[in-house]
Amino acid sequence: MATAKTAEIEFKFLIKKEQIDDIKAYVERCGAANETLALTNQYFDTPKRVLHNHKIGLRIRRWNDQLEQTVKFAGEQVGAMSIRPEYNAPLQRSEVLHGAPNLALFPSDIWPASISIAELQTNLQQQFQVDFQRQRWLVQESGATFEVAIDIGAIRAGSLQEAICELEVELVDGDAEGLLAWANELQQQFSLPAGTLSKAQRGFALATQAATSRGID
Repeated sequence: MATAKTAEIEFKFLIKKEQIDDIKAYVERCGAANETLALTNQYFDTPKRVLHNHKIGLRIRRWNDQLEQTVKFAGEQVGAMSIRPEYNAPLQRSEVLHGAPNLALFPSDIWPASISIAELQTNLQQQFQVDFQRQRWLVQESGATFEVAIDIGAIRAGSLQEAICELEVELVDGDAEGLLAWANELQQQFSLPAGTLSKAQRGFALATQAATSRGID
């Protein structure tokens, strides 16, 4: 399957565990089917943080017997909403290179000119890992189809970990205005604070803290 380029449009909100049942009931009133997945995201960079310095995120996602590698580039953040370009590629276990993503599976012209792809591939190392349970629903409202997901888990970097308890609403198809209206109504209904940092941003901050605690510059 070819690499897929998308513009990820999503809202992220921070939630409390005691809100989860009420939020689930709210979402399920929209008549959406749901499923629960156990996900592991491994994030990669070089020791000098070449990707992080370019505001690029690179990960392998594992669930069930499936793997997918993704690269995300800097986009626009407005409150709880983010819009950013991303490339996704299915990944076979035989295609994983020394435990890291296989950059040859992405289009060669997506990278900044200042990055050497060969050097980047050679120096990729896992920086942190995110393990979480995702319960998700597919909702169709106001000309839009979007995925609603509740993520509960933890970011782990070295000996440190940080809890995750958040809700994401991501556009799958249709009019982004429909997504905006539904997400705003949800936010007001439950007084949800915006989650302005992605899992990757939180993970790199935790990895930096872990490295500092070990005395590594």
